[in-house]
Amino acid sequence: MIFMTNNQERMSINVMNKNIRALAVLLIIVSAAMVLAACGNDENSAENYPDREIEMTIPWDPGGGSDIEGRVVTDHVSEALDESMVVVNVPGVGGTVGMEELLEQDANGYHIGQMHEGHLVAHHTDVTDVNYDDFEPIASMSASDQLLAVSNDLNVDSLEEFVEYGQENTIDFGGTVSGIPRVWVEQIGQELDINYNLVGYEGLGEAVQALAGGHVDAVIVDYPSAAEFVEAGHMSFLGIGTEERNDTLPDVPTFKEKGYDLTMGINRGYVAPGGTDPEIIEMLSNTFEEVANRDAFVKEIEDLGASVNFMNHDEYANYLENQNQVIKETIENIE
Repeated sequence: MIFMTNNQERMSINVMNKNIRALAVLLIIVSAAMVLAACGNDENSAENYPDREIEMTIPWDPGGGSDIEGRVVTDHVSEALDESMVVVNVPGVGGTVGMEELLEQDANGYHIGQMHEGHLVAHHTDVTDVNYDDFEPIASMSASDQLLAVSNDLNVDSLEEFVEYGQENTIDFGGTVSGIPRVWVEQIGQELDINYNLVGYEGLGEAVQALAGGHVDAVIVDYPSAAEFVEAGHMSFLGIGTEERNDTLPDVPTFKEKGYDLTMGINRGYVAPGGTDPEIIEMLSNTFEEVANRDAFVKEIEDLGASVNFMNHDEYANYLENQNQVIKETIENIE
């Protein structure tokens, strides 16, 4: 049996304590290193983003203006990111089904979607609980002027004749009841002082097809959605909701020049589910800005009769906030 003096016992205890402290420090260092390594290898981290395919939700039918412009944006952003981006059309209930499904996706930057003012209308008409502030705005990319298109079966050749016809008959407008067309139809009907009715369709593509088939009298459209039908002689543009005439359609008068205080247009922007890493949002916003400054992109958008209207993350967030208030007040007045 070995006996230790008090000094030897104290020295042994000190050595043990030092060893324990050293071990504790070592464990802390190892744990921290493991955490940092895990973060560095996180496939959803901004450092590695993007390293796989990105899904773009367009909550409308294929063939409409939103779909056509969205695919142009997707092609250019995919090229700028050097990563595949695939469009997924998820139509339904005025664009709300797609946005509700987008909100259920992981907030990791690999699921983004297209938004415009119609989604705010859907929220304030109680079609959906989802609103703009459930998402992280990325950027606005394009603005589309809106036109009054009428069936050639109506046999009216000017805005004046259209107003005269509408004051003697009821004009059936086609459009999404839960979207921005509801607001525009109300504005047109009241400003032009005509008799009108809104026939509901799932999206603009369906409404334009109905107009081409003579099932409705008029639809508020953007140029890319209706151009081929106008060229084919199924419908005509009678007025455009801009301050000045559009260079692409120099023969189409503005409502304002005809004496009506009426403008119509939408901004198509892009968002991600709320909670997406701010660094990823910033990276995407910067990439969208790079695309918006490309001559090839600008030409493609303008060839569609639209215009590039870039707003970065902060600017687009402010825009949506302001539009939300305007639309809220408009819907309250209608109801």
